Amino acid sequence: MDKYAIIKIGSAQYKVHEGDTLTVDNQNGKVNAEVLLFSDGKETILGDPTVKGASVTIKITGATRGDKIVVGRFKSKSRYRKGRGYRDTLSELLVEKIQMGGKKAEEEKQAAEAPKKVGVAEEKKPIVKAAPKAAAKKTVKKTVKKETK
Repeated sequence: MDKYAIIKIGSAQYKVHEGDTLTVDNQNGKVNAEVLLFSDGKETILGDPTVKGASVTIKITGATRGDKIVVGRFKSKSRYRKGRGYRDTLSELLVEKIQMGGKKAEEEKQAAEAPKKVGVAEEKKPIVKAAPKAAAKKTVKKTVKKETK
C-alpha cells in the first residue's frame, strides 16, 4: 500500500498520494493544506482535528479557468429570455511529498537557502550624517507703481 493523506484545502477535502495533481479553487501564491488523516500503508493516524507533525508539500503548477456556468432566466408566454455566464478561476496543484514528523517543507527551504557563517564577524562602519545646509537668503522684488493722471 502507498502513502496517502486526506487534506483540507479551503472548504474541500481531498485524498492525495505523492505525485498526484489536483484542480482546486484559486490559491493566491501559497497553499494552506491541513492534514486530517495520514497513512503510510502500515498504520493510519486520524487527526483531532489535524494530525500533528504531518505535512504535505504542494506546488502550484498553473492556473486555469473552469467550465462556463450559464444562468438563464425566462418568463413564459412573453418572449423574455436572458442568459449570463460565469467561469471560475482554478489552480492546478502537484503533491510533491507526504511526510510524518521531521521539519516542514518551508523550514527545510529556509535552512537550505540561508548561508551558514562560521567565525566571520562583519565590521560595522560608522554612520556619517551630512551637515545641514545653510538656509538660502530670500530676495524680495520691489514693485514700482506708475501714477496715472
